[in-house]
Amino acid sequence: MEQAELTTEQVLKRDIPWETYMMTKLISGTDLQLLRRYDNRPESFRAQLLDDDGPAYVRVFVTILRDIFKEETVEYVLALIDEMLAANPKRARLFHDKSLANDDPYEPFLS
Repeated sequence: MEQAELTTEQVLKRDIPWETYMMTKLISGTDLQLLRRYDNRPESFRAQLLDDDGPAYVRVFVTILRDIFKEETVEYVLALIDEMLAANPKRARLFHDKSLANDDPYEPFLS
């Protein structure tokens, strides 16, 4: 049976087990702190976080897309990225940050 398409809003209502991902070393403690600070916050608060330390958040999102394969989590992070870019398309430049230079920032989107 095919699953009906979910809206971004429905996807973002999911409770993602970030602590479990940290315990299994799929994300770091720093990643967990950033996710807790960002996750389930109003857009205005997220915008301030991205203005202050956008590359760090993008790095966490890319790490998750590269290392975690659970469909619900991947959809969730893609919804976060979609929301982030819809609110301000200029944030796409964050994916070109020098801190991601050793990684191909598009690789997680292609696999």
